[in-house]
Amino acid sequence: MNILESFERKILELFKPLLTLLLRTLKHSLIMIEFRIRHFQHKLLKENYNPNTKKLIIFLTPAHDIVNGGILSISSIYEETIKLKHIHEAEVILCTIPGGQPLLRYTKFSNLNYIYEFSKVLPYFENIQELMVHIPEYLIEQFLRNISNEDYFKLDKIKNVHFNVMLQNIKLLPDNSQEHFKELKKLGKVTCTTAHEQYSTLEIRKKLDIPLHKLSVYASPEQYDRKSYTKKENLLIVSPDNHPKKIGVLDLIRKQFPQLKILIIKNLTYGEYKEVISRAKWALTFGEGLDGYFVETIFSGGISFAVYNSEFFTDDFKFLRTIYDNYETLIKKICSDISDLGNMETYTEYQNNLYALCSSYYNYKVYLKNIELFYKRRYTHG
Repeated sequence: MNILESFERKILELFKPLLTLLLRTLKHSLIMIEFRIRHFQHKLLKENYNPNTKKLIIFLTPAHDIVNGGILSISSIYEETIKLKHIHEAEVILCTIPGGQPLLRYTKFSNLNYIYEFSKVLPYFENIQELMVHIPEYLIEQFLRNISNEDYFKLDKIKNVHFNVMLQNIKLLPDNSQEHFKELKKLGKVTCTTAHEQYSTLEIRKKLDIPLHKLSVYASPEQYDRKSYTKKENLLIVSPDNHPKKIGVLDLIRKQFPQLKILIIKNLTYGEYKEVISRAKWALTFGEGLDGYFVETIFSGGISFAVYNSEFFTDDFKFLRTIYDNYETLIKKICSDISDLGNMETYTEYQNNLYALCSSYYNYKVYLKNIELFYKRRYTHG
């Protein structure tokens, strides 16, 4: 053992009792936080829900206090569902997915929604006759893996159970989803609601072998601060997605446009994010293409760049100047496109085209009508 190794060993031995104490203190603090959350959740349940409720709709949501498109979508559909009680006649509640940590509320975006634990909610309602459970596509496996025997027994005893898979990103649907659907069908009916036009088709309905209904998403033009070219900053916002070409693409843009500020979106509340995109002249997404970074920037008066993805974009997006066939083409053309679109006249004309196309797919009134039709069981592809 050399001198350095001996020194490191002595340091570790010296600080080991302190580290152990800190870890114990942290663990105790987490236990106390969870206890307080569960205690408050139980109090809210008793104050806001009748245990003799016969019809119940549960929305399952991730147990992480973050903000992303999926969580915003779930929260929006949950809030709109509450307003439709005159149609479905049910109480509506938001629950964390089984196996997750207790969470009281999402704090990264404006909302008044309290969240409960699924395993505590199910036994609270003693006389449920009809139950609908909305499950995000990527959490189906976690739900089936972590649901307790007691909850499974409870579900099995309910007369009318309906599981709805919220298909918000078709790439997140598990490869073995058919097996998961079979497990869910043992307990009740299974349907699917979708977010994008491109996979809201009869072909996808046949592939999934369950009724399918298009909801679309909460985003629509009137919800954003659309600023004109003269009020925009020389700012490019970038999605936080990982991609092997990302570093190279951004380095290329920095070299070509040293005065252009590049901001990768991270650690922002939704309000802060919307304020940033209202100032940004450009957006570049490395995600699925037709995502929030793309659409919301356009609704805010910006121009977005993406690689065409046939699983999300419809054919009419394929011919847009800033939608590229692949990353090789993007690397070849994006700098010249930024330069050519940089003057007010060309920028404004092209931005108007982007805005009109996205507006034709994202309409809040249609979104609300689609949710209503779902609860009336008038599915797009039944």
